[in-house]
Amino acid sequence: MSENLKPDKSMRAGRPDRSFDDIVKSEKRRRAILQRSKDEEPFWRILLHFKGTCLRLIIEDGVFWLTVALYWGVRIGFWVGDVPDFLASIASAGDVAVIGGFLTFFLTYYVGQMYGNFSAQYGHSMNAEAKMFNVASVAANALPQDRALRLVRFLNAAHAAAYVGLSPNEYPYKTFFLTLNEEMCFLTEEEIERMEHIDMQSGGSCYQELCVWAMGEVGMAVNDGIITDALTAAALNGNILEVRSSWDALYGTNDQPLHFFYIHFLCILTSMYLPLYALSAAIGAGSGSNKYWLVDVVTFLILLLQDIFVIGLRLLGARMARPYGDDDEDLSVLHYVASTWVATNRIIAAAFPTKLSDSVESQIVAKRKAVGDAFMVAVQKTGKSLAAGDGDPEALTIAQTNEQTEVFMAERAAKEAAAEVNAGDAKAE
Repeated sequence: MSENLKPDKSMRAGRPDRSFDDIVKSEKRRRAILQRSKDEEPFWRILLHFKGTCLRLIIEDGVFWLTVALYWGVRIGFWVGDVPDFLASIASAGDVAVIGGFLTFFLTYYVGQMYGNFSAQYGHSMNAEAKMFNVASVAANALPQDRALRLVRFLNAAHAAAYVGLSPNEYPYKTFFLTLNEEMCFLTEEEIERMEHIDMQSGGSCYQELCVWAMGEVGMAVNDGIITDALTAAALNGNILEVRSSWDALYGTNDQPLHFFYIHFLCILTSMYLPLYALSAAIGAGSGSNKYWLVDVVTFLILLLQDIFVIGLRLLGARMARPYGDDDEDLSVLHYVASTWVATNRIIAAAFPTKLSDSVESQIVAKRKAVGDAFMVAVQKTGKSLAAGDGDPEALTIAQTNEQTEVFMAERAAKEAAAEVNAGDAKAE
């Protein structure tokens, strides 16, 4: 195992850092779960899944097993006769149902807030990638390849550094960033020393400095006379600032999550409501001569449904609260960093066509499918002219095509006007 893959003690978490192998395995599980949503599996097959579902988390929840034990404890007591009959009058299913209605409102509102937060942070990540693609596209045309590669290298390093500072326990510097740096060559040894001096796991200072380096590369290109157009420099700097702004938004959301008061309030409600519901359901299932095993089983299934609904919503909201953690439902950070690195470097390495000719474009227009009646006539005339060899094909310009189109439009307008006159005469007669 290489040095970067060895677990290192984390002062923040009090436990060994995640290894890079663990990060890769987690990423593969996430991508596989996402693929299920894309595949549109049949209903019965969806029900058979266990990993990446609410069931795996619900069976680990203590409140779930408390309600199950409470329900069957009361029911077995009724069957063996150890439960006093007066218990039948201490629970009111109607009152519990009212409480459940209020709880349902709060839970759905909570999940809605968490989903909005989750989607917004995903949007910031995708916006940062899009702006990096913009920078690479402009740099590929405006800068020499060595300078363009350096600019993109700084941004890709900032991309990985942003997630290290955001989630240092899930994406540690030594096992995540340094391993990627070995494979993708984000930074040189001298540049790595600067990052270690700042401490990448202490916040967003590293990615912000790397963005400054990227803007400095643009400034040097302007000073050296490589970029002479102010709009090009503004486009590069503007997109770099947009990249940094997107990551700043992630840090802002992470610094101010949903109020703990709200989360604690929901936990108290669910931990008290479900045992009360289980007790009410167990007593309401019948006692004395009104005991039936079928009723017990059906009532228990209803209790399970209630547990899945209440506990599932609470866990779903909690899972979406931190999109850049190590849960299988979290966002695919490793995929984002790796795919962006590949895409930006491919953009820089783009090879332009060498043989370009106006006549080739005219021939393509003549061959392709028409996009409308007026354009069709112009294309047909152009095609006939080229096929007959009339004149020099290089001299055929867009202005000539537009002139032919205008003639056709005028002819069609005249025909429509004549048709309207004839229709008016027919009505008069």
